[in-house]
Amino acid sequence: MLGVIADDVTGAGDVALALRESGLRTVLYFGVPGADVAPPGEHEAVVVALKSRMARPDSAVEESLAALRRLREHGVRQVYFKFCSTFDSTAKGNIGPVLDALADALDVPTVLLTPSSPRHGRTQYEGHLFVNGVPLAESPMRDHPLTPMRDSSLPRLLRAQTERHVGLVRWDTVRAGTEAVRAAIADALGRGDRYLLADALTEDDLRTLGRAAADAPLTAGAAGLAAGLAHAVADEAPDADEDGDPLDCWPAAVLCGSCSARTLEQLDALRALGRPVHRLDPVAEPDPAALAGRALDWYDTLPPAAPLGAPVFHSSVPTSQLHVIQQALGVERAATVLEEATGRIAVGLVARGVRRVIAAGGETSGAVVAALGVRGGWIGRAAAPGVPWIRPTSGTPAALLLKSGNFGGPDFLATASAPPPAATPPRDHSAAPHGRHLGARR
Repeated sequence: MLGVIADDVTGAGDVALALRESGLRTVLYFGVPGADVAPPGEHEAVVVALKSRMARPDSAVEESLAALRRLREHGVRQVYFKFCSTFDSTAKGNIGPVLDALADALDVPTVLLTPSSPRHGRTQYEGHLFVNGVPLAESPMRDHPLTPMRDSSLPRLLRAQTERHVGLVRWDTVRAGTEAVRAAIADALGRGDRYLLADALTEDDLRTLGRAAADAPLTAGAAGLAAGLAHAVADEAPDADEDGDPLDCWPAAVLCGSCSARTLEQLDALRALGRPVHRLDPVAEPDPAALAGRALDWYDTLPPAAPLGAPVFHSSVPTSQLHVIQQALGVERAATVLEEATGRIAVGLVARGVRRVIAAGGETSGAVVAALGVRGGWIGRAAAPGVPWIRPTSGTPAALLLKSGNFGGPDFLATASAPPPAATPPRDHSAAPHGRHLGARR
């Protein structure tokens, strides 16, 4: 069984979808499942979603080791550490510290890893990370408000976070095939390289790496390499999605907290459609309960069956405006106010009959999941590459769509929250058929 430790909620959904589409029945947990939590049905992969990406390194390590212990109790024999495909991190971590802790706990001398995920436009070549063909340091990630990425060299980025040796598997070796990669791993072991960053430009490259690491107790990277591993061990092709899924007929709402360029573009598309939009301003109202209350009061004024589509609640602003908010409240307080308010809004919306909750941004998604009391879920069909619908196994009758800020095309949020061709059911409709598995394999 394959066990995945993901450093944020949206990344967990991304990797869980990759495993499911590669042929593994996959269950997703939000947070480390307690000993009393039994897996819901047969499965071949378990994903644990943490909120460790932006945590202090010591906290990230502690959480990750707790997840590892639970996965091993669960019977997992192979572990995958999932981090962001843009290598989101600071000079202190958390990718390096967590890798060190996991490798030490599993007594693994060499770990193969890559952030390459071609279907998301992320590729690694000569040890450098490219985002849609642009070096990482020249991409929009250069000005990320929390983890600005100003270097494209993955070996340099990782060496700043660990004292262990970092090596490279170049693309010509990967293209030479599985045995060539295995030989490179053996050579790295002889040199004392703890980490091997592997170049990968295509899905075929990732499958080659997956075959080479099929028996490795620990590997790491974005969803691409996880899919390569799954292809190497899956016994059969994935099941087709169910036909006639009623999901699109359920009342929806959009909650946006990401300030990425792509999410801002998706918000502009919603405005262009005339969607009802409410902005959360933590400077004007720094009390999260009051901020959420105002938002829900606004929602209550909308027509019961909004002809313009699902309403939108957002705190997403350009970087310059975000800096003003952070200067006024402080970075940590601004984030805390918005996350708590967003969670309260999600709870209020579900109480009012919303049955599709669409969240944009990793921290926003984590806040929604926590507030709704969701502990786990089955992975359903994809709304976009890396973004699955999730049918919770506890906590809420609403289906969740948890989107990383950079994922999806410009019209993604509009399409995901679009009303059906016929009239949308009234907002207070509470008998949504939440027993269906949204295409999840049994």
